[in-house]
Amino acid sequence: MAHPLWHLYLLECADGSLYTGITIDVQRRFRDHLNGKAARYTRSHKALRLVACSPVGSRSEALRAEMEIKRLPKAKKFAAVQLLARLFTHDSQRNDNMNKSELIEAVAKSAELSKVDAEKALSAVIATVVKAVAKGDTVTLVGFGTFKSSKRAARTGRNPATGAALKIAATTVPRFTAGATFKATVAGKKAAKKK
Repeated sequence: MAHPLWHLYLLECADGSLYTGITIDVQRRFRDHLNGKAARYTRSHKALRLVACSPVGSRSEALRAEMEIKRLPKAKKFAAVQLLARLFTHDSQRNDNMNKSELIEAVAKSAELSKVDAEKALSAVIATVVKAVAKGDTVTLVGFGTFKSSKRAARTGRNPATGAALKIAATTVPRFTAGATFKATVAGKKAAKKK
């Protein structure tokens, strides 16, 4: 049986603070916050509006993502959740490829950033992932996937033009493994429950 898809969300409160939470039903949870039936925080800091939300995956993945977002400065929380939402949103109306400039434009619109700021943010994310993987670290974006390096042993190949045998040296290559939520979203279904 498939488990429910958990979401991460941000609320703006009357005092200007942001509340970060997780739920399987964002609209119902927001109504609970408005009615003082949800979190202790929003009973003393009145919730005004839902400012961002994103699907994340399982409850444990959502809890980890919530912790990561809570650690960010207030100014960066909204953009982070919006970027996460963009990565998880499957646009069923598009069948063509999205190039980098289109991705930057989409991120800028989704996160309400200028294209310059969106490009800086995207470039910084890519550069950080590349640098981390190059030095042997594994980068995991909860629900989205994992970037890591993998050693490829030396082997014998064939010259495609002549068919002659040639030695291929051992090397280290980058690998990406999509997360369960990413796979399920692309497939148009909920992620399967882990046994």
